[in-house]
Amino acid sequence: MIHVLIVDDDNLVRKGLITAMPWDDFGMRIAGEAANGEKALEFLASHRVELLITDLAMPVMSGIELLRTVRERYPDLAVAVLTLHQDFEYIQEALRLGAIDYIAKVQLEKEHFGEVLGRIRARIVAGGSGRTKESDAAPQERFPGGDAYALLALREQAEPEAVLLPAEGEGCWRADIDSHVRLWLPASELTRQDLTGYGSGGPSVQAEALPPEWRMVRVRHAAGESVAELQLRLNRYRQQDFFYDCDGGKKLPIELDLEQLRAERTAPSEREIEETQDMLFAFRWLHDETSFAELRRRLHALRLPAEKLMQLFYGCTVEWNRIFRSVSDARAALPDKLACWEDCAVWLDAFREMSGAASGRAHLSGEVSGSIMAAVKIVHDELALPLFAIDVAKRVNLSRSYFNQVFKEAVGYSFNEYLRKTRVDKAREYLVQTKKPIQWIAEHTGYADEKYFSRTFREQTGMLPSEYRTRHRQG
Repeated sequence: MIHVLIVDDDNLVRKGLITAMPWDDFGMRIAGEAANGEKALEFLASHRVELLITDLAMPVMSGIELLRTVRERYPDLAVAVLTLHQDFEYIQEALRLGAIDYIAKVQLEKEHFGEVLGRIRARIVAGGSGRTKESDAAPQERFPGGDAYALLALREQAEPEAVLLPAEGEGCWRADIDSHVRLWLPASELTRQDLTGYGSGGPSVQAEALPPEWRMVRVRHAAGESVAELQLRLNRYRQQDFFYDCDGGKKLPIELDLEQLRAERTAPSEREIEETQDMLFAFRWLHDETSFAELRRRLHALRLPAEKLMQLFYGCTVEWNRIFRSVSDARAALPDKLACWEDCAVWLDAFREMSGAASGRAHLSGEVSGSIMAAVKIVHDELALPLFAIDVAKRVNLSRSYFNQVFKEAVGYSFNEYLRKTRVDKAREYLVQTKKPIQWIAEHTGYADEKYFSRTFREQTGMLPSEYRTRHRQG
């Protein structure tokens, strides 16, 4: 019987591991639990434990510090570490310190419990003692050939399908840290062959035959690389650059060099992100091909995580709907999915098509439509400032007379009518949603004179601002 100590500062994680995993099926028994490294050492001093499972990021004493101490005091104790995707460097250090396995918390969430425990038990039994050596530890096994092949899932919901199952004796797809990253390892009789391509120890499944949720990656010059670290690097690649390298096609594997996987990518600066966000929210790209090409180039070059990119697109849709709701019945919506860069490109194209249909008459050129949309944005962004048609026309590169003509054609109101309507609409919001005094509302909607504001408001609504506020509250 293998006695297990669970160490994690999150009580829910500890309880989940203890209650949900099939310990008895693999000859294991929970000996205890601890909330940090110091408590774990106190427990080890007085209890029998053959397997320690510890989180890496903990207060008081980190998992790495605990592992260093355990290696000195209890050299025969097997240790497996719990990890999140961003713990890449910590996992490497844990392996160097003798951890026999690493368990991704996403695996536990997907309940791959038997796979995890079976692998850990096999490594403990195969090693004889819990402590591993860099030369022969299972996680430190070396990749046997030249090129490595891996399957990466586009989405977290992707599940393995029958086409991923190799023929008997051919080899296996290993997924030690994450079921969405599967590294091909050939059968023992093939390990001496040079894995430089299909048919020489590589997987028999071709890239074009994969299910739509999976993509193949070929890593050149992988011979001798630690299998564990190769899997970790592929996992990190999937979380970062895979999104942008995968353009939606499946005909050929994505080609990488091992040095590309090893390289540290420099994160974009806040200034670069802000400049790109300003360009996105300016909406010039909706009607100007040069601006659109530059926006796409910048977004792709930033290589933001998909979640961050989704946040930018969400802000973009909110801003567009806020500004142009009075001009068009069309509404921008978030993409249903962002599995790869191709999805982003498709959504941006659809956004432009929607905007073009909503922003003016068919006879207006894209450049003119873009100028009118820019003028509408100026009204909303600078509502509290003095705005005049002649100045706005100049800012959007149109003559005053032509600007007045096409603005009404595109928006349905003259510029001055639209400005007045927008200011009064904003004043309505302030009156309903705030307790700000009338003078403050007048100033923040572009009226320096409260009396003039009240008169204009009554012309538009039939009520004075104070009456409007009172009636709404009574309603």
